Amino acid sequence: MSASEPRDNFGSGGAEPAADLAELLDLAVTVAQEGAAIARDPGRDLDVSTKSNRNDLVTVADRLVEQHIAARLEAATGYPLLGEEGHTIDTWDGRVWVLDPIDGTLNYVETRRDYAVSLALCENGTPVLAVVIDVVADLCYTAVRGGGARCNGRPLPVAADRALAEAVIITDVKELQALPRLARCVEDSRGHRRYGSAALECVAVATGQAGAFLHLRLSPWDVAAAALICTECGIRVTRLDGVPLDLRWPGSVLAAPPRLHDELVHRLVVAPY
Repeated sequence: MSASEPRDNFGSGGAEPAADLAELLDLAVTVAQEGAAIARDPGRDLDVSTKSNRNDLVTVADRLVEQHIAARLEAATGYPLLGEEGHTIDTWDGRVWVLDPIDGTLNYVETRRDYAVSLALCENGTPVLAVVIDVVADLCYTAVRGGGARCNGRPLPVAADRALAEAVIITDVKELQALPRLARCVEDSRGHRRYGSAALECVAVATGQAGAFLHLRLSPWDVAAAALICTECGIRVTRLDGVPLDLRWPGSVLAAPPRLHDELVHRLVVAPY
């Protein structure tokens, strides 16, 4: 059975695409909220371990959330799922779920805040629906491609554009060290912040709480859902050099409203030293 041949009525038969996505969004919100509940209370010790480095953590809760959501979505839709904690796919053709069970695991372990469940549905590599749950704040951000974005069911407006001098930039120390031009941009801005969850950091740009987000390397599960929420709020999401974002591959991410986005690309890439 291929990714485009679901085992139930989602995407098959006579359902209109819009209604199909609306039903799938309801399902995605439900299972993401179930995952958030597991994260709040996994019912056992976290058993924290490391992956690529000492700050790249994984816990029992990450795995429990992914296992639960993957099983629920498999049973309901039959679409394959790409997840940070072990679920892989053979192809991006058709519909694919993309999941970060706990985005911000270091925060989850150390500060107990600023972590999220991030779930997107992609069609041929393009996000068509998204759910990002800020677990501690109890905020559920959703989006459907072409249908706008919402927070706890309330429509989100198009984000205001702004000049660099009026913007807070969300980025990390390693980006500032690697990109001297970015450090100079931060000097000319209102400053920089880092919250430790790429999904929530992108959402902060979508909701106008920050002017721009920049990261040198993110995986599909880090940004798939948040990228759609940003796009539906009028945020431009690209690679660092302004090239369109292809979520099927890891790489840099720059998210900002159009005017600020263009200014950052010019200063970071185009302008002579």
